[in-house]
Amino acid sequence: MAATNVASRTSMFLAPSQTSGKAQAAGLQDWTDGSLRSFSLRKNSVTASKAQTVQKKARGPLVVKAVVPKNLVDVTTIDEQKFEALVLRRVVFNHDDWKKHKSSGRYFRHMKSIFTSKVIGALGPAVSVMTGIAAGVVGWNELVTMGALPEWAPVLHMSNLPYTLTAPALSFLLVFRTNASYGRFDEARKMWGLMLNRTRDITRQALSYMARDEHTYEYPKRAQFIRHLQAFPLAYKHHFLQEGSLEEDLRVSVYPSDAFSHVQFTTLSDEEIAGILAATHRPNYVLLVMSECMRSCHMDPIYRVAMEANFATFADDIGGSERLFKTPIPLSYTRLTSRFLVLYHMFLPFALWDPLGWLTIPVTATCAAIFFCIEEVGVLIENPFPILALDVIAQSARTNAAELVSLHEGIRNLVVEDDLEMKMLSAVSQEALLPHAPKYVPEPEPEYQSDWDEDAAALATPPPPPPSPDVPIAARGPYSL
Repeated sequence: MAATNVASRTSMFLAPSQTSGKAQAAGLQDWTDGSLRSFSLRKNSVTASKAQTVQKKARGPLVVKAVVPKNLVDVTTIDEQKFEALVLRRVVFNHDDWKKHKSSGRYFRHMKSIFTSKVIGALGPAVSVMTGIAAGVVGWNELVTMGALPEWAPVLHMSNLPYTLTAPALSFLLVFRTNASYGRFDEARKMWGLMLNRTRDITRQALSYMARDEHTYEYPKRAQFIRHLQAFPLAYKHHFLQEGSLEEDLRVSVYPSDAFSHVQFTTLSDEEIAGILAATHRPNYVLLVMSECMRSCHMDPIYRVAMEANFATFADDIGGSERLFKTPIPLSYTRLTSRFLVLYHMFLPFALWDPLGWLTIPVTATCAAIFFCIEEVGVLIENPFPILALDVIAQSARTNAAELVSLHEGIRNLVVEDDLEMKMLSAVSQEALLPHAPKYVPEPEPEYQSDWDEDAAALATPPPPPPSPDVPIAARGPYSL
């Protein structure tokens, strides 16, 4: 039936002279066969599309994503350059840096770098769009004013009263956004500073309390404890950054080649490195190994409790950092701020046209750059870990631990020698050291007797006997009555 319909429709487009002859008939047959094949292909494609639709519905709801032309703005390249600039600016200040930071010439230095700033350069797409809208509004109004457009073309302008009313709301949004982001940044820096302090403290505790004798079987456990302690800052850092290789960092020793003779404290073994890399949560694995090393050593319970407090601090720091990393500022607030900024600057040229005219274009561009830059800074510091100098902090923790290990043997020998010297001095009598010096004899301390003791003594004293009846009354005393 399909072939009959196609043939009937085809004969309507052919002239009578063209219907005669074998060539025309053969051509008609070929065209009919081609139409049938194309019809069957379209039918199969429709059937296949229906089957895919049914399959997608079975899998779940269909998600429609907006397709943005890639050649409009190369945002990926801009963001990569921005993050590369942030990595280069991870610094820890020293005295010279603080002098430069507080210098009176900082204003000119900052203005000089405004065109090379990657953060400001990242605002180029948004600011360019807002400036383009302002240029379009100004151009349209100029054409209307010159009469180049039809009479029905209106002037695009509006009162600036809505902006007077909504400007405080936008300011509050940006201030809250920036303050909340800085609070997260400050909290992350405090947690990493606490990690550095606790690393120093637990290194001192391990060296002083754990297996001080080299000939005991517990001494290698202390060395293993120190090795994993120095690996903890690296595992902690790589837990939040996707930079570098943890394995390469673990194989780098922080001890100078000629500063420490005990090789077992220097670097991790291949088995220990493999164990750390195989763990899903590497900081927790390192803490577990350290805890087991401490448990296998005989220690005073008081010292063990003090070291466990440091372990708890490490665990709290990891949990706090994960909370900051996995929980951003509520996304609804971020979207609200972005939408408010875009709409605010999209309609800003309409309010600026009447008082400014052509100056609407540069004023809109300047306002957009300022407000978008404030919002961009809040978004950047919301995740503080790519901004903080975690490399420097982790390396400081490892270097400080290595220095304590290197200096501990010398300090221990010095303290032991002083202890032996004091014992020898106490063993020698005072007469042997100073034979002609008068010997000091302390005076006996007077016995202290409280009022309660006096009352008890008075109660313990028996009363005097009653007077004899032969004694005259005048001579009997007070007890005669």
